[in-house]
Amino acid sequence: MTDQEELQNDTTFSTHEKFAAKHLELLELERTAEIEENKCLQECSSVKNLQKKGVCISKLCITKTSTGLFGRSLLNFGLKWGNGPLPSHTISSGDIVGIGNLSSDGKIEIVTSGVVSRVTETTVSVAFEKNSNFSDLENDGQYMIIKLANDVTYKRVKRVLKTLQNKGSEHHLVDVLFGNKTPAACDESSLKNISFYNDNLNEKQKEAVKFALLQKDVAIIHGPPGTGKTTTVVECILQAISQKLKVLACAPSNVAVDNLVEKLAGRKIKMVRLGHPARFLSSIQQYSLDAIVSNYDGSNVVDELHKEIDKIRDKMSKTKGAYNRKTLWNENRFLLKEVKEREKFIVKQILNNCDVVLCTLTSGSDDGPLKYSDKDHFDVCFIDECSQAIEAACWIPLLQVKKCILAGDHNQLPPTIISKKAADEGFELTLMERLLKLHGDGIKKMLTMQYRMNRTIMHWPSEQLYENKLEAHESVQSHLLTDLPGIESNENTTIPLLLIDTTGCGLHEMQAEDDESKGNEGEADLVAFHVSSLIKSGLNPSDVAVITPYNLQVDLIKSRLADKYPKLEIKSVDGFQGREKEAIVLSLVRSNDIGEVGFLSEDRRINVAITRAKRHLAVICDSKTVSHHEFLKLFLNYCEEKGEVRTAFEYEKEIGNYPSVKHTVLKQKTEKKSGNKKKEEKSDIKKKAAPKSQTVNVESFPKKNFHHNEEEKRITEEKYEKIIQDFIESDNNTLTMPASLSAFERRTVHEIAEKLGLMHISSGEGESRCIQVKKEPNDPIEPILDAIIHHHRIDEDTNPDIPKSLKKESTIKPKLPKSTTEKQKPKSKLKVLKLKETSEDNDDFDDLIAQVVKADKTCSFSTCKKCVAVLSQVCQFCKGRFCFSHFIPEAHGCGDAAKAQARSQIRKDGVIYSGSGRPEKKQDPIKQNYLQNKLDKKLKELSNKRKTQQKKN
Repeated sequence: MTDQEELQNDTTFSTHEKFAAKHLELLELERTAEIEENKCLQECSSVKNLQKKGVCISKLCITKTSTGLFGRSLLNFGLKWGNGPLPSHTISSGDIVGIGNLSSDGKIEIVTSGVVSRVTETTVSVAFEKNSNFSDLENDGQYMIIKLANDVTYKRVKRVLKTLQNKGSEHHLVDVLFGNKTPAACDESSLKNISFYNDNLNEKQKEAVKFALLQKDVAIIHGPPGTGKTTTVVECILQAISQKLKVLACAPSNVAVDNLVEKLAGRKIKMVRLGHPARFLSSIQQYSLDAIVSNYDGSNVVDELHKEIDKIRDKMSKTKGAYNRKTLWNENRFLLKEVKEREKFIVKQILNNCDVVLCTLTSGSDDGPLKYSDKDHFDVCFIDECSQAIEAACWIPLLQVKKCILAGDHNQLPPTIISKKAADEGFELTLMERLLKLHGDGIKKMLTMQYRMNRTIMHWPSEQLYENKLEAHESVQSHLLTDLPGIESNENTTIPLLLIDTTGCGLHEMQAEDDESKGNEGEADLVAFHVSSLIKSGLNPSDVAVITPYNLQVDLIKSRLADKYPKLEIKSVDGFQGREKEAIVLSLVRSNDIGEVGFLSEDRRINVAITRAKRHLAVICDSKTVSHHEFLKLFLNYCEEKGEVRTAFEYEKEIGNYPSVKHTVLKQKTEKKSGNKKKEEKSDIKKKAAPKSQTVNVESFPKKNFHHNEEEKRITEEKYEKIIQDFIESDNNTLTMPASLSAFERRTVHEIAEKLGLMHISSGEGESRCIQVKKEPNDPIEPILDAIIHHHRIDEDTNPDIPKSLKKESTIKPKLPKSTTEKQKPKSKLKVLKLKETSEDNDDFDDLIAQVVKADKTCSFSTCKKCVAVLSQVCQFCKGRFCFSHFIPEAHGCGDAAKAQARSQIRKDGVIYSGSGRPEKKQDPIKQNYLQNKLDKKLKELSNKRKTQQKKN
């Protein structure tokens, strides 16, 4: 060996050693962060905070008990009160959870623990082993489920990193994957007569299969969304088995492994699925190791031995005397040894005889069932969804094989890393990304034919992330919702891409108390309306999904839609990766004045969100806010060019009960255009009370819903700005735009009116809906009061002599609740003064002042004449003063506002209280039961003590 070769080997040895040492440090950081996240269990954090973090579900009861696979017990937990949907959480199938309740001092006590087997919208199923103390749980008790840190994964990853650090140089694959050796390939003639199991593979998929089989060391199959990556991997597995190779197939999650098992099921191959059966889909549990062992020849002997052991243990609990107990213990130990030997033999036979073993990355550890297989038994390892796994976990199965085939898409979401420091220092970098940087595209084949998205939805991610190589198959390139049977053709079902822009509508984001999540009530209302529109058009709720980046927004949308459409999926973007639906409604949430987009800045998260849709994608966002991020700005520009853009102002009637939109329109009532101020002062009061209306003809303007270049935008803006300026200078108070305006033109009118401080609302329904621009509100009182104040030039902020009723928050005309729609206004029972028309005479002005003062002392209810000068109640919604007969919101017309506040309180607390949505000061039932049990125990002890004393006496 030359000096150069020795230096190269030393460098490689140093490389994998450094990698292992560094990742051991990063693993400790991640473990510390995970423990820190769960320390709330030890530090008595409130259940409410745990729920906000998604690691706890409280107020649950046992809804069903059954026997699961191989003697395990299954308990279903649902909400204590009713069958409603569970709050948002991060608990999923396969998680280890604790079942507990609160102790008297407020600490969380874990009664028992189990493995989550299934999660639905309303229940969580937990599997318990035979020896667990789940029997301590009472059917009528109230419990909470808490996600527990899983130290098994941590220990296995740490163990493999130490093995890689100390013995990595013994493995050929380590040299290749760390750059010491160049990946090699076989002669293409060896696959000359290859016969594919799946006849429907396209040319790119066939090329990828051949490429993977020809590579001697490593191959990467890059599968963008919808390109059939898993289908290609399954074909590769079948081809490897046909070549008499032993296959170990892995993925980072149980769902991904089950997906492989389902696609391989029905083939004439021997396969075994490793792991806890509770984590598997019910349809593939027959392939689990436990199921195969129970049906194996000789397993009945093992069952008999288990029964004998149970009998001996029962005898031990009843036997007295050390000698007899010792005899039984020795017999028990002998039987246990025999059981283990028999089970070991059966498992070894099964693993050595099967063609493919499937498991998660951490279940592939050699301290699990694989320790019973022969050394160097496996030839090739497949890792599906490799881009979602940390590299350290990938080395668990890789150290057991000579060749690996990786599949995934590094342009989708990376593995979830809790520690930001660990992620920044390289823990987030996946094996797939590192190898592409190390060896380049020479080890990769990319799938380019996609079978999911309409061409319009697909084109932008293809252009931005996939080198513009994606092609839509002819079966999907133009498909729309209207192509589905029974779907009505309308403005929503005939477009593949829709952007609803909330800019300028006042639909600002809200923030959770823990500052970890965001929500947007206005966007949630828009989502609810659009989803309802799609379903009314004939679309099945199960074909629609709502996704959003924030869990708080998930809760807000669920509160609007979950009860109405139980089959509708509402999830976070991260929770919907790998899924697809006919229609996707995406709410981006962020809307603020500083352009903060949070983790929307993760381009891969946006890519995942966009590429879930097949026929229709609706994006709801504040374009002004999210455009501060370049990647999102490019996407919004694409939506404007290739899709349809609407403004949230167009939905004013549909979401009129939402305060922010109504407030945006109503706030114009207090704003006057400075250029018209003198003209307004000189106007006659009677003339103002009956405003003129003007209709403008703009039929000559371009009608476009899609592409608008900069020149067209400029021309359109100038035209409408001139029309509105002419309207301002005219004597008319209302400008009505025609209903034939396009979405872009309507948005332009709204924006110009907003900029000029004019009132702008949409009126009419359907095709007759149009925009009205007004200089001032149609209110008979406000112009009179303005005229009075202007005539006498009164400064209401500095002059102490002004009656209280003349100020902006006047009690003469209580402000309507912001949630009240135009249709609801006439139903209001608030009093409106009919002040007489007057000239500018001082006596008449004094008379008006007297009327105002009198009104200020009278109940604001329309028909009530009671004096409220001494005793009154001010409504928190309309600010009116009422007598004690009419101060209740429902009595004087603010019932809707009171309901809205109560609903908001319920959403905030997650609990329905009696009365007006205020928490009752009642003791927690769990704590009360605990204290009662403690008292009963104490009384029993005292009673026994008294009986003992009596016997002695």
